[in-house]
Amino acid sequence: MSEIVTFGKISEIEANKLLVKRFGRKRIAVCSFEDKFYAFKDSCTHDGGTFDQETVCGKVIECPRHGAKFDITNGHVLSAPAYSSLETYPVTVVGDEIKIELE
Repeated sequence: MSEIVTFGKISEIEANKLLVKRFGRKRIAVCSFEDKFYAFKDSCTHDGGTFDQETVCGKVIECPRHGAKFDITNGHVLSAPAYSSLETYPVTVVGDEIKIELE
């Protein structure tokens, strides 16, 4: 069963930056691209490293540990050494709040 949580306010998300927050045992990263917000698990699928200190370049995030790249809009792997997509979460904006649907 899914749960909708309030991640935060739109104003908290800086251009080309991630904001990471914890919900239970999950660390969720949110960033924006072309005026839309995207959420994914803050864990590289290659080795579990976090993205929390990284900069987003367009719609691409790169793992600082081994250089795997991912598309933030859908979680797909863009380059090795990762081969599995990021776990992504549906995002909606209600007023000035970012809401995320967690499973």
